[in-house]
Amino acid sequence: MMKTIFYAGVAIFCFSWTGKNIIAPGYAYLLYSDKYIYLAGQCANAMDETWFIEQKGNDTLNKTAQIHLLSCHEYDVTRKIMLSLGLNEDVLSYLGLRALEVHQRSTEEFVQQHRFNER
Repeated sequence: MMKTIFYAGVAIFCFSWTGKNIIAPGYAYLLYSDKYIYLAGQCANAMDETWFIEQKGNDTLNKTAQIHLLSCHEYDVTRKIMLSLGLNEDVLSYLGLRALEVHQRSTEEFVQQHRFNER
């Protein structure tokens, strides 16, 4: 009887551990990784554009920039969901690097922002 209870306890522990440490993080990666990559790129672009808009000092553009930063909120929510499902911080860092690769901008885009429009 004790042996059966012990084996049942070990089996329950093994299933629980496997679910928490392997299945849940794998599920989070498969379900949210594409969304995370997309939102990380959107948030990075929004932060860049917001910085340039703030340099111009236009109130109308500032309000638009604030709305554009809502993508950063969605990014943060997705990140927290993935972390709560047990996905490792290192995996999220890797996905962030992939987002930078996927959403690369040409050097012309960066240079254009720094060119004089008028003298």
